[in-house]
Amino acid sequence: MNHPKTQKADFLWEMVHMSYDIACEPEPWQLMHLSQLISRERNPELRDALEDLDEFMNGY
Repeated sequence: MNHPKTQKADFLWEMVHMSYDIACEPEPWQLMHLSQLISRERNPELRDALEDLDEFMNGY
């Protein structure tokens, strides 16, 4: 959250908030975008967190 005005931070903020709503399902484009962010992430800690979020949002 060091750069709160970037598109990446805005997208991740939205995805994290969606993860707290049981009735909410992400759109296919959101899951694809998250997957792309994971593949481009260089920070290992953030990459692990994004992978955890991806697994949770995909339901496995």
